[in-house]
Amino acid sequence: MINRLLGCTLKTASYKAGSYVKYLPGANGLHESIIHGHSPARWSSTKASDGKGFKGHDMLAPFTAGCQTTDQDPLVIEKSEGSYVYDVNGKKYLDALAGLWCTALGGSEPRLVDAATKQLNTLPFYHSFWNRTTRPSLDLAKELLETFTAKKMAKAFFTNSGSEANDTQVKLVWYYNNALGRPNKKKFIARAKSYHGSTLIAASLSGLPPLHKSFDLPAPFVLHTDCPHYWRYHLPGETEEEFSTRLANNLEDLILKEGPETV
Repeated sequence: MINRLLGCTLKTASYKAGSYVKYLPGANGLHESIIHGHSPARWSSTKASDGKGFKGHDMLAPFTAGCQTTDQDPLVIEKSEGSYVYDVNGKKYLDALAGLWCTALGGSEPRLVDAATKQLNTLPFYHSFWNRTTRPSLDLAKELLETFTAKKMAKAFFTNSGSEANDTQVKLVWYYNNALGRPNKKKFIARAKSYHGSTLIAASLSGLPPLHKSFDLPAPFVLHTDCPHYWRYHLPGETEEEFSTRLANNLEDLILKEGPETV
C-alpha cells in the first residue's frame, strides 16, 4: 500500500528530484559528467553491467519521488578520487555539489583517510550524552571556537546534518526563552525560497512549497517573508534601495502583526 502511495502521489515531483548528469567529453576515453543538482530524473540512472539494474531497490531516499525508485534505475556511485566520483560502471563524474556541500576536500583525501583509520582503530564511536565526550570532540570544539567565531560563541554543539543543526537551534531558542520566563516567544520568520533542511522544523523554515505540500507543513510557529532577490522579485521601475526598503517594511509589518513578544 505504501509503495503504491509513494509511486502515485509523489509522481508529480519526479522531474524535480534527482541528480543532474550532463555528459561531457572525457580524457583518455572516459566519459566525464557533472552531478550538478535538481533536474529531470531521466538523466539520473545507472545501468548495471550485468544487465539486472537496481530498479525497485529497497531504499526510501530524500528528494526522490516514489515512482523513481519503482520505475527507474538510480545513479549508483561506487568510489571517489579527488573531486570526481565513479558509478558502478566506471563512468566518471565531476562532483560539483561536493557531496551535499560537505566534501570540499574531495574523496580519498589521504589526511582524512589516515585520521579516520586511526580513529576507527582506537575508538569507532562514543556518544556525548550525560556529560560524556571524547578527546577529538573536545579538540575540534576548541579549534572551531578559536578559529571561526573570534571567541564570540562559548560552546560548540555537534550534529550529523544541517537539518539536525537547525532543529536543535530552534529547541535551544525555545529553551532559552522559557528559562527567561518568555514562554510565548516561539515563532520564527524565515525567507521565501530559502532552504534550511528536510526534517520537520527545518523543512518548515525552508521557503519551498514542495517541502510543505502533502506533509502538513509549515508548522504553525513558522512564518515566511519576502525573498531578498532584487533581480527576480523587484517591482517594475523599483530601484534596489526601494526594493530593500519595501522588504524591510514588510518584515516589520509581519512582526507587528504577529506580536513582537511572540517572535
